[in-house]
Amino acid sequence: MAQSTSSPARDQALRDSLLVRYAAAAAAGNITLKQALSQEATYLGIHLNRTPNPLAGLH
Repeated sequence: MAQSTSSPARDQALRDSLLVRYAAAAAAGNITLKQALSQEATYLGIHLNRTPNPLAGLH
């Protein structure tokens, strides 16, 4: 079985990507996509409500 490789840079890139997509869904008012992204965040172990200002700077 292959081991997954994870690095802090990769983890941060995943978080950043998720937050950008979540901000875009929020701006578009797409509740379905926001829910899907929340599920993805949970799967990845990212807590959107625990991230300080998750949408700060994403206008």
